[in-house]
Amino acid sequence: MVIFDILKKNAIKYPYKEAIIFDDIKLNYTELLNSVIKTILVLEKNKITNKNKVAIIEDNTISYILSLFSLSYLGVEIIPLNTHYSNDIIQKIFEKHKVDVLISNTKYANFLSNKFSLKKIITTNKSKNFTYFYDYSFLKKKKLKKKKLNSKKNFLILFSSGSTGNPKPIVFTQKNKILRSKLMRDLYKISEEDKVILTCPIDHSLGMRLLFLPLLTGGTCVVMSKFTTEKYFKVVKKNNVTFSILISSQIYELLKRKKKFKKFYLKKGLVSASSKLSNHTKKIILKNKINLFEMYGASEIGTVTSINVNKDSKKMKSVGKSYNKNISIRILSNKNKFLKNNETGQIVCRTPTIFKEYLGLNELTKNSFFKGFFKTGDIGYLDNNKYLYFLGRQKNIIRRSGITIYPEDIENILINDKNINEVAAIGINRNENEEICLFVKKNNKITYDYVKKICIKKLSVFQIPNKIYLIDNFPKTSIGKINKKLLLSFL
Repeated sequence: MVIFDILKKNAIKYPYKEAIIFDDIKLNYTELLNSVIKTILVLEKNKITNKNKVAIIEDNTISYILSLFSLSYLGVEIIPLNTHYSNDIIQKIFEKHKVDVLISNTKYANFLSNKFSLKKIITTNKSKNFTYFYDYSFLKKKKLKKKKLNSKKNFLILFSSGSTGNPKPIVFTQKNKILRSKLMRDLYKISEEDKVILTCPIDHSLGMRLLFLPLLTGGTCVVMSKFTTEKYFKVVKKNNVTFSILISSQIYELLKRKKKFKKFYLKKGLVSASSKLSNHTKKIILKNKINLFEMYGASEIGTVTSINVNKDSKKMKSVGKSYNKNISIRILSNKNKFLKNNETGQIVCRTPTIFKEYLGLNELTKNSFFKGFFKTGDIGYLDNNKYLYFLGRQKNIIRRSGITIYPEDIENILINDKNINEVAAIGINRNENEEICLFVKKNNKITYDYVKKICIKKLSVFQIPNKIYLIDNFPKTSIGKINKKLLLSFL
């Protein structure tokens, strides 16, 4: 069974139920299935087969969703991208991964047609030079040929980072994506009655999960083209959204709008992903009577722990524990020895939702595992009850005078100040020691002295930054996380 098959079953079971809400566009399951079938016929007419490698370059759109479900039926290998990627990175991806079909708007079609000899270009807006995505004029019947598809074949190639650096190509099968959706459905008790909001780019692993979770469950997916706090509040209220997963920085943004947040409610719950929320923040959310969860995972492994903060407040500092008997979490030392409870080391995981491989990087794939456990690159420990405590990214650790400092601890203290909207701490090597550089987003109430006083008052002596930088805007990844690598350019 492939993703298309599940959509078809849901269309039979819930024919007139809303499947997608996107601004003023609403599609029930019958309409969504018919639109997917039309798209399949357009792709088949243009001779797109499972031998092609298709790149999609768009922000969150209906055409993006139709493409994913249609290509799942055709068994095509897909490289989903978005407009956050630089032209240089896109060119490198096309060249390295031998993309031969493009679905995008005319801007990228014109650019890439001059760089590569692609077999086919299909554009989502009309153009004299390319095939139009929504050209159904040739269609007379909506009948598909029966296909026997393999759900274990390569389906998606997602990338580990945004538009900078050297993103790793992570390979997923349809079987993997279906299993992740089922596990998340069971974990958060998502049903056909739920409305799940999609707030991050579809090409990201979390965005893909938020798309498939409701649509493979029979629920409703409420799609945002781009996340802003103001629009998020409106969309949630207007559409009676019941469930949401947000990265922690988005949650901090919501909390700054105190009046709006007081009226904010999600019947099923709010999940924090990406990085750990401060305990102060969790308590504010709980006061609003919102069912709050925190989860831990990564693109390569999916979600591996979860905690219901309301019910398990005594373990609030943790990111929960394994929620499935087939998910195992251990802590690994620098010498590749499994550590005991309460000992700090690298978090490693074994899970049925593991990715297939890093495409074309056999050595990297091999070195990313130890005895079947994926090495996350994160530091933490397990307590005696197997609750996981995430401390920070291994690559972000700062060492000052023999003391290990986690930037996340500094950031979580400062972000709780009512006037600070965004903050990041990074370490810079200076004379065999590391200096702490603190970046804070400017606003009318933020001055150098203001930030310095907070640091002296609330941080431990060894955490106090050597330098403070006030900047207009933080560089971000496509999902909205602060890109610490690009912050180095401000030094």
